[in-house]
Amino acid sequence: MDAITPPPLHLSLSETWRAGIEITELACKIATLQNTPKGDGHPVMTLPGYGGADGCMALLRYFLKSRGYQSYGWGLGRNMPPNRITSLAEMNAFQANLLLRLNRQIDTLFESTQQKISLIGWSLGGNYANLLAQSRPDAIRQVITLGTPYGDPRGTSAWKILKCLNRGKQSDASQNTEAWAHTNNGQREVPTTVIYSPIDGIVSPQIAKLSTKNTENIAVNSSHIGFTANAKVYRIIAEVLARPLHPM
Repeated sequence: MDAITPPPLHLSLSETWRAGIEITELACKIATLQNTPKGDGHPVMTLPGYGGADGCMALLRYFLKSRGYQSYGWGLGRNMPPNRITSLAEMNAFQANLLLRLNRQIDTLFESTQQKISLIGWSLGGNYANLLAQSRPDAIRQVITLGTPYGDPRGTSAWKILKCLNRGKQSDASQNTEAWAHTNNGQREVPTTVIYSPIDGIVSPQIAKLSTKNTENIAVNSSHIGFTANAKVYRIIAEVLARPLHPM
């Protein structure tokens, strides 16, 4: 097995300007995206990445609404812990607490619409969506994730940066990175589409895919920041949401 490594530095450093290009391309192609499949009106909820809030995925929700879906943010504010995270165990605890709150949001939306919900999770938001795909087949219709770190988190460019910023003192070897990957690859009834990028500057494609039943991996050239404003990604999302559900 190849050693897990973060994305090359040139991809990480070019994230911002590549995302700017993708936003410009989206504006130029917005008319052609009106040719993507129309939806059936079921509810779709977006889950932001680490540090993000609902505003980060507003463009995507606008597009989903134009395709006929009921689009919702997660309504939980910024996806960031109140205190410094200094270990993977603390990140797991933060995630568990957030999932409790997110489950309540899912219950409320499911009760109000009386329809199963599709989830679109970006980066860390995709980890939440993936875990809900495993645990909530009663309320979740399908899941789409964008640039989500499923495997060893040392395969992200953020690993060492956050460790330094948060003054984490645990060695990499002492952290249970295998458990993180094992949990993410759990069995599920809910169809899960994984959109990842070979040129992602934050999450290495090595750790951005799933291999269990009812999962599908689709590669798209995109920056990590630009996943939620990439015309190719929008087209795939529209096609996936509109197709009949069946086991993958």
